[in-house]
Amino acid sequence: MKEEVILNNVEHRIKLTDAEKKLFVTYLTYKQLKKGEVLLSYGEICKHQYFVISGCLRNYSIDEYGKEHILMFAATDWWTSDLYSYITGEPGEYIIDALVDTEIFMIAKEDMEKIYEEIPKFERFHRLLFQNSIVNNTRRIRSSMSASAEERYQAFIKQFPNIYKEIPLKHIASYLGISPEFLSKIRNKIAHY
Repeated sequence: MKEEVILNNVEHRIKLTDAEKKLFVTYLTYKQLKKGEVLLSYGEICKHQYFVISGCLRNYSIDEYGKEHILMFAATDWWTSDLYSYITGEPGEYIIDALVDTEIFMIAKEDMEKIYEEIPKFERFHRLLFQNSIVNNTRRIRSSMSASAEERYQAFIKQFPNIYKEIPLKHIASYLGISPEFLSKIRNKIAHY
């Protein structure tokens, strides 16, 4: 049952009664995405939070030169959104698409507000989720300033052990802030250890 995946994720942070679980799942919208399918377009207002049941999403922007800049990957059991747009209600600056065939649950912002009222402990759940996001972003910034490209790649493999082989090299390189050619050299070096 697909709902068990998201309920297990939630229960890592808060405990729900059976009645609360039943209520929560009524607010979920299931969606399947094909590889390459866009979930959220640049300039669109983000009105949902997304939970990855299986597969992988990426959040990215495209600069004025047409170069992609990947902010994050959301693999199985991860949450994602364009948080700035979701919180402010302003047009988003990121694109979210599927790197592989992906299954997700979506929760609309207005439904999340109802969940907060009906199951107040979800306020704690999201506080913990956002705190974790801030910690991960801070680590990523520090790593980009002080770790070598090889160290960042090793950390990436550790963070995404089940999907790093499925993600195209160019996307991993974009996420790490290096060229695909340099990443290829790093991978070859590691393979010869």
